[in-house]
Amino acid sequence: MLFSRYVLPAAVLSIGVNAFYPYIRPSTAVPSLTSRLVERFYPFHLRGSSSSGDDATHDELLTLPLKKRSTVNKRENKYTIVHGNPATGPNSATVNEDGNDFSYFFEMDFGSNNQSMWILFDTGGTNSWVFGTNCTVPACEMHNTFGQNDSTTLQTSGNTFSVGYGSGTVSGLLSSDTVKLANFSFQLTFGLVNNASKDFVDYPMDGILGLGRSKSSTTGTSTAMEAIDNAKLLPSNIVGISLQRNEDGAKDGEVTFGGVDASKFEGDITYTSVISTTDRWEIPLGDAVVAGTRLNVTGKSAIIDTGTSYIFLPPADASALHALIPGSALSGQEYTFPCSTNTTVQFTFSGVTYSVSPKDYIGSTTENGGTTCFSNIIAVQTFGPDDWLLGDVFMKNVYSVFDFDQNRIGFAARNGTAATISTASPVSAAASSGNAGTTTSPANTTTQTASATHTGAYTGAAASFSLPSLVKLTTSVIFLGLYFLSNL
Repeated sequence: MLFSRYVLPAAVLSIGVNAFYPYIRPSTAVPSLTSRLVERFYPFHLRGSSSSGDDATHDELLTLPLKKRSTVNKRENKYTIVHGNPATGPNSATVNEDGNDFSYFFEMDFGSNNQSMWILFDTGGTNSWVFGTNCTVPACEMHNTFGQNDSTTLQTSGNTFSVGYGSGTVSGLLSSDTVKLANFSFQLTFGLVNNASKDFVDYPMDGILGLGRSKSSTTGTSTAMEAIDNAKLLPSNIVGISLQRNEDGAKDGEVTFGGVDASKFEGDITYTSVISTTDRWEIPLGDAVVAGTRLNVTGKSAIIDTGTSYIFLPPADASALHALIPGSALSGQEYTFPCSTNTTVQFTFSGVTYSVSPKDYIGSTTENGGTTCFSNIIAVQTFGPDDWLLGDVFMKNVYSVFDFDQNRIGFAARNGTAATISTASPVSAAASSGNAGTTTSPANTTTQTASATHTGAYTGAAASFSLPSLVKLTTSVIFLGLYFLSNL
């Protein structure tokens, strides 16, 4: 398992850049019920609302009202959850969601008493944490919590941690316990939250499991996939992910560990090696195609992240893409177009082109009852000028495989979608870095282990990176980065 490693000062547990972006839609329209849920768990103004994120209320989405308690009692998650169908594959977890395709999470059991928690799975980061029972702030009161009364095997250290999300934070103590996920158990080190900003009232998940590419510190703490690898639980350290679209009434999302579920996709899985100079799940982008016209992009790469709702492109690239969608118009950082558009939008990796359904890239209306909609392809540079961030808007249309062993990402057309072989040069950005695509055909079994020959290798060299700054815009706020600090 080729995990990357680097050395940090003793005071730092781990530090990394994660692709999570709060976004304020520049609209004065009154938000509808389905648009009031905040995308992901980041502090930002409600989509389609002129009020601030701090002043907005979301009580209509809750199944029970918030009740403050002065003592630590057993609590339960008070959000509406759209439950997925039971997972059918070995080592597979059911994907649940918030009903708006904004956040996806599975169920994990923590500790000796199997305390059930809704956990957001995050390929954009490596940090894991859950809300603790000693946390009595409003955000914690709304969620399932975990603590000493829930487990006789919970070990809590004296080391503190803090995870920052712009104006919102969670903090607490580093802890360790046995967790159960997808029919297997392992020992996990995670943050046990005892304080959280009120921004987290808006989000259904009770915690996060980091499935990003590993960045272990020298303290000996392991990320989730390192812990699973150390326990020798899986035949291969790969994760296969399918995300459902709630609008279709689908409840078949699934995360499979150690293999792929061949019932979730059609055709072959085509793999692309990650870029060796980054610690992210980032791969060369072949091209983008809109209405059959290629953008002919070169030197671009794509970060694939379950923890981001939208697609983020640098402004120049977003302009080129939207110029091919009839009726598109730019207002600030936002593009709009007719809600009735059916223009095909596609992305190419390793010579295979994958389509994004208009159901996913067409956002909410700019005003109630209007015929103009926001684009869910946002003109914001997240990392470098050549970095594209493809979140759930893209991932709902493909079956994704994250291969930790061979440092590559695989895609196949999700059931009911289509993938085509590109006639253009497969991966123009890969030529200089030696990243070529490989393909495997699914076996006639529910779960299979990917076995394509890996044509690129991760160097394992120490990565250097810095925390991006908080970018403040007139009508939008983008928080670029996440840090995980420990006072050791």
